[in-house]
This record gives sequence, C-alpha cells and structure tokens, in this order.
Amino acid sequence: MILTSYIFIGFALVFTSIGQIFQKIGSGKIKKEHLKIGIKSILVFFNGYIFFALIMLFFATIFYLLALSSLPLSIAYPMLSGGYVLVVLLSKIFLKEKVSVKRWIGVFIIIAGIFIIFNSGK
Repeated sequence: MILTSYIFIGFALVFTSIGQIFQKIGSGKIKKEHLKIGIKSILVFFNGYIFFALIMLFFATIFYLLALSSLPLSIAYPMLSGGYVLVVLLSKIFLKEKVSVKRWIGVFIIIAGIFIIFNSGK
C-alpha cells in the first residue's frame, strides 16, 4: 500500500504541475475587466486554459488525499516540493522561460531534500 501511495504522490505532482502551467497560460488570456470583483469575474472560469487547470488541480487533490490515507503527513507534504522542480522544467520547456544558474542550484537543493526525506524512514 505504501508503494501505491508514492505513486499517488507522483500523480498529484504531475497533475499539479500541469495545472500550474495551464494557469500561467490562461492568466495571460484573461481580460482585465474580468479580474475586477463582481459578476464579470465569473467569466475567468470560462477560459479553457483556466478550466483545464482547475480540473488538473482537482485530480491532484484526489490523488494527494489517496496518498495521505497511508503515508504520514511529515513525508507526504514535503514530497509535494517535487512540484517546484517539475514546474521549473515544464516552464523552461513549454513556456520558454529563462532559468538562471541560481534557480537550477535551488532546484538541485530541493531534489536533495526530497531524497533525504524519502530515505529518512529506512
């Protein structure tokens, strides 16, 4: 059951990261008047990219809850930091964002932290 929980965490990371990429794309296509508080703000959710992002984040939540059913929170929650790594990679690939050397160093530090947490129970 523990292996399945790690797989669920992996799915949660992937779905969350994809959701973040689609939020970024969708946010660039939102009209400014839709961001004001009021009835027009509901139109933000009719943006296809934002709607898809919300679906991805919904499924990420489901997978995370499934993982939490058998993993300690002190392991499951820090494992979500892998999403930072995945979002940086996806941003570089799909959004053509520039990633500085300092940011790559930060990504590798996060990976090291995940590895330490993953192996802390052994």
